[in-house]
Amino acid sequence: MKKIAGTVGAAFLIVTTATCGDLNVTDLNNPSVEGITSNPTRASIAAATQGLMRGTRDNVAAMVQWMGAFGREGYPMSQTGASLSGSVQNPLSGANFPGTTLWDQPYRNIRNANLLIDAVDRATELNDAEKQGVLGFAKTIQAYDFLNVILTRDRFGAPIDVGGDPTGDPAPFVTKDAVYQHVVDLLEQAKTHLNAAGTAFPFEVHSGLSDFSTPSTFLLLNRALRARVAVYMDDWNIALTALSESFLDLGRPLNYGAWHVFTTNSGDATNPLNRPDFLYAHPRIRNNAQLRQDGSIDLRAQQKVTTVPSLTVLGITSDVQFTLYSTPTAPVPWVKNEELILLRAEANLGLGNYDLARDDINFIRVNSGGLEPITTSDPAELLDELLYNKRYSLVWEYGHVWIDLRHYGRLDELPVTAADPIIVDAMPIPSNECFSRSPEPTGCGELVGNSGI
Repeated sequence: MKKIAGTVGAAFLIVTTATCGDLNVTDLNNPSVEGITSNPTRASIAAATQGLMRGTRDNVAAMVQWMGAFGREGYPMSQTGASLSGSVQNPLSGANFPGTTLWDQPYRNIRNANLLIDAVDRATELNDAEKQGVLGFAKTIQAYDFLNVILTRDRFGAPIDVGGDPTGDPAPFVTKDAVYQHVVDLLEQAKTHLNAAGTAFPFEVHSGLSDFSTPSTFLLLNRALRARVAVYMDDWNIALTALSESFLDLGRPLNYGAWHVFTTNSGDATNPLNRPDFLYAHPRIRNNAQLRQDGSIDLRAQQKVTTVPSLTVLGITSDVQFTLYSTPTAPVPWVKNEELILLRAEANLGLGNYDLARDDINFIRVNSGGLEPITTSDPAELLDELLYNKRYSLVWEYGHVWIDLRHYGRLDELPVTAADPIIVDAMPIPSNECFSRSPEPTGCGELVGNSGI
């Protein structure tokens, strides 16, 4: 039997209609698609949307941990050292790379979204506006999952035609640019659906999306994601347009936005990043923080990391840990107001609007970092400041440092020592995706630093 991209079977996560706080699951060991494919009811459609929210959340901790390690935000320092192989030490291989879940999980969620999208027309209990709301929600989630795939594999590309027969030929790989365009297409299609979706969804969302619980407010999140993608693609004017349609607001708290939530409720999940025994910050997060006027370091460094007893594993030493996720129920940012302000600065910088870019950078410096404003209009200095502020405002939230340095061709600025010598620009393709194809796609085999495959 041949396999579709992502090793995705026909299983569908069926969950109870969420309360406003969690994503409780009825039975993860025996999921079924029968209800959603043969007789989609209002209840089964609502349950399927909860499955998509959970599926997207299940990917976030691995994104933070592995992309964060590649960007020297932090280290996964198990006592055996096994986790350092595959992040900062030794050649990376698709056969044993721990980040394989960053391929399997998003594709599984994309497949589940396809099943939901296909079922909507047969959902006779939903009116036309409600169907549009489900489609807009599902395609936004799909776009986010495809984005996660291409952010991790980058120049290797990825499959996008993943809705076919799972016993047929594997979905072909397409280029990085084609995957990004597919993400854009999904977000724009979702926008059209959401604009036709009326005033309410036929399902509930969890508490991390409480401010985006209707089609019109969820569209604000869709536009925030569209702005993020536009910046990655250097589409600066499109980014500014999307930001103007998002929830960016200098009058709102910087942490206002969408969050992935975790609970200790039965059947739900706790935050995997709440691991002080395992996850350490790179000391540079503390040591490279800029000084405030009173001689103390950037408030973001003060608030997000703390000094702890030193640990050394396989020659790598850290005495710093993150305080961002100090409880099992701590939420993880999805998109927040602070990022959107910095994305606007980035877009204006890309367009040569240096004063506007500096204004937004200074807003974050002063209000988030407690730092003095800068006065420079030099584009190189402004880019340095932008990347510094994105690092400290968004550290250990998504892998932003690695993404940004790769975007600007500055991965060589990451610290390299004899103990952590590996700097990579992409993750290897999982071996199970390679064995089913002839010839094997680029990205299969061992990845040795920036020298490639």
